[in-house]
Amino acid sequence: MHDRGMKLDEALGQLYAQGLLAVARVDGEIGPEEGALLRKLVTDRTSLEIDYEQSFFHKVTSDELAAAVAKAGVDAREVGRAFASDAAQLAVADGDLNGGEAQLILRYVRALGCSDDDIRHATRELDAWLY
Repeated sequence: MHDRGMKLDEALGQLYAQGLLAVARVDGEIGPEEGALLRKLVTDRTSLEIDYEQSFFHKVTSDELAAAVAKAGVDAREVGRAFASDAAQLAVADGDLNGGEAQLILRYVRALGCSDDDIRHATRELDAWLY
């Protein structure tokens, strides 16, 4: 499993949070359970509060997150494994992980250089979408 203690700086943390927010929004509204879990997951990774206004006006892409991770000199695969785990937890918070959520999560983690084995190590929730 990935390092639950991985901490991101403010800039990278905001992009990471926006990526998680994008996953949460795939199936429409963010319910109370998803919102609470999102705040907890972000707090576990960074010391910032989610900037919902910024994330409304700017949707972070998988390539943008990967570029920011590379620029920060952080282990991209470690961030990808953390993202796979966190995003899968978030996606199942409302009862199930749907295809749209899974494909978006995979887009982010693939951009971060994760292999199928990395993803399986982080979470088993995405197994049905791995080849």
